Amino acid sequence: MKVGFLLLVLILEPWRPQAWGTAGVNLLTRWRLFLSARMPKAGAVRWLGVVGLPVLLVAAGQTGLGWLHLGAVVPLVVLGLGIDLRGPLAHLRQWGEQLPSHSEPNPSVRAALDEGILSSYQRFFAPLFWFFLLPGGWGPVLYCGTVLLTEAEPDGLFYRRMQAGLDWIPARLLALTFALVGDFEEALYAWRDPESLPLSSHELLLVVLHGALGLGQTNGGNGPLEALEADQLTSAEGLIWRAVVLWVVGAGLATALLGGH
Repeated sequence: MKVGFLLLVLILEPWRPQAWGTAGVNLLTRWRLFLSARMPKAGAVRWLGVVGLPVLLVAAGQTGLGWLHLGAVVPLVVLGLGIDLRGPLAHLRQWGEQLPSHSEPNPSVRAALDEGILSSYQRFFAPLFWFFLLPGGWGPVLYCGTVLLTEAEPDGLFYRRMQAGLDWIPARLLALTFALVGDFEEALYAWRDPESLPLSSHELLLVVLHGALGLGQTNGGNGPLEALEADQLTSAEGLIWRAVVLWVVGAGLATALLGGH
């Protein structure tokens, strides 16, 4: 059933109002601001309030509607409001349109590339992973709420540890996906390069992406990736779409094999 929800959301994506793509995050942001003003002490307690309470509300709503045989409405709504692929792709496309196709290498292209990939990961792939892994529809709420707290309070050690834990598997799964749908040899070399270790989940994802696109190594940010051509943004958009297709197929096969819904 969750695979059907995902296909429905992706099919309707071109006609979905742009505001819907960020509606879920906006609601969580307002809730965070409201609660943070009343809970000045950051940490686990605030995380339970900002993230835990919405998760419980989603779970309770799904249980309540389940008595009316409408429980499937909640995961569908959460998925529709909790993931956004159009925004990150539009970011890459707009940057690509601003620069001539065969212009001189531009240092700002790398920043646009990395920002677009991380945005697609945090706004689509990671919430989608937790949507499928956890029961019900509260996986995206858990992930997006944690990311919001981490971005708003980067000094919060508890938030950073929670996000690092939530990022560990999906970031590596997406990195593997990029390797499979891109230049596998270069991506694998980048992944295993001892000079680039240790890396955070986000850094590893970007390093593997650069390898999958055949861009070589970053050398700590001082290598050839400092200046890329605008065509690389188009290549990155194609890589993201191939990753989406592979994730949909993989989710469908996993659901069929496990006999899930």
